[in-house]
Amino acid sequence: MNNTNLRQPNIPPASYELHLHTYWSYDATAEPEMHFRRARELGVRCIAITEHHNIDSAEEVRVIAEQYPDVRLIVAAELTVTTTFGSIDLLCYNLPRHSSGEFAKVLDEYHQWQRAAGASRSQGMQALGYDYSDAKRLELLQSYRPAHVIEVQGATHVQGGRQMDYFIEQGYFASKEDYNARGSIPSPPYPAVERVIPAVKAAGGIVVLAHPTLYVQGEDVDRLHAIHHECQLDGIECAHPRVSPELTLFYRAYCEKHGMISTGGSDCHHASQILHQDSNEQTDEEPKFAAISEKTPGLRSFWNELSNC
Repeated sequence: MNNTNLRQPNIPPASYELHLHTYWSYDATAEPEMHFRRARELGVRCIAITEHHNIDSAEEVRVIAEQYPDVRLIVAAELTVTTTFGSIDLLCYNLPRHSSGEFAKVLDEYHQWQRAAGASRSQGMQALGYDYSDAKRLELLQSYRPAHVIEVQGATHVQGGRQMDYFIEQGYFASKEDYNARGSIPSPPYPAVERVIPAVKAAGGIVVLAHPTLYVQGEDVDRLHAIHHECQLDGIECAHPRVSPELTLFYRAYCEKHGMISTGGSDCHHASQILHQDSNEQTDEEPKFAAISEKTPGLRSFWNELSNC
């Protein structure tokens, strides 16, 4: 469910949408059911809710999904990890609805990280002489996040644009330019890739590089290859609003060469985006996965989900 300019000539729209957020993500406001309703309207038969740093929406979304039997749901998350290339967003699919073992511990570490990131922003602003206490940050969160989400996740960090607007309204900064010049406050590092990925894969998940143009300039195969190996990638999000049609072809060719899955998604966060969604680009064909089904067990399960859409 994305902009039509992502589609290549003679390639029909996909029957899936694999990058969606709801108000369970710190920077999103979309209600979960809106994604299902729009998917039905567009004839999209499979969606993945990919919250930032959590699968907290899984139970709420499961209940909604029961009302939309024509729209298959894939449990997923967008987990940001610390790598030698900096912070990288990874779409993790085929996750268990109820976490356990090391994967549960990793998710708990992400909950702690979100609260720590919020607290570091309050502390940093106070160090600059501004009255941005934890209590005021919580009030700002309450202005756009549902109470039942805050009850589960606590006082997390605030969506960047909303927080910047608040700071300008309070007179902490004169403008966006002033904020960008003086408002940079370091956050704690994200969980390490070598900690997160083994836990995800042990839980049956697969790992896909989200919006790759944020990390790879042009057709830099060497850098892409290094990220592929460090992050133990199973695929790449080849179709995304940030990825041009030309680079979509480049990333797909890389996936074909290395036996990886090619996915697409709109990265939708808000109701206004949902209302303007269209169908997305289709992924690769089934034969490209036969050679890797034994090497990556979770990938075969994930592909079966898409094939049933």
